[in-house]
Amino acid sequence: MGHRVIMVEPALRAAPRAVRDEARERFEEIAEGLQGIPADSAFWASVRVSRLCLVVRGWSFFYTLEDETLRVIEVRAEQ
Repeated sequence: MGHRVIMVEPALRAAPRAVRDEARERFEEIAEGLQGIPADSAFWASVRVSRLCLVVRGWSFFYTLEDETLRVIEVRAEQ
C-alpha cells in the first residue's frame, strides 16, 4: 500500500490555490518516494519525532508522517 496524503482544509485556507496545488503535487512525490524506504530504516524513527516542513513559494507546510499517512497540520506564510 502507498502512503496517503491528507491536507486538512482549515489549515490550508490562507494559502493561495496555486500554492496549495503545487504543495499537493510535491507531497504526492514525497509519498511516492517513501515507498522505497525499508520499514526498519532509522529514517522512520527520526521522522516520527521531527517537525517536517515543505516550503512552496514562501509558504511553509508543516506535516507529520505516521504509519501510511502524510498529514499537513499547519500552513504559514513567510514573515
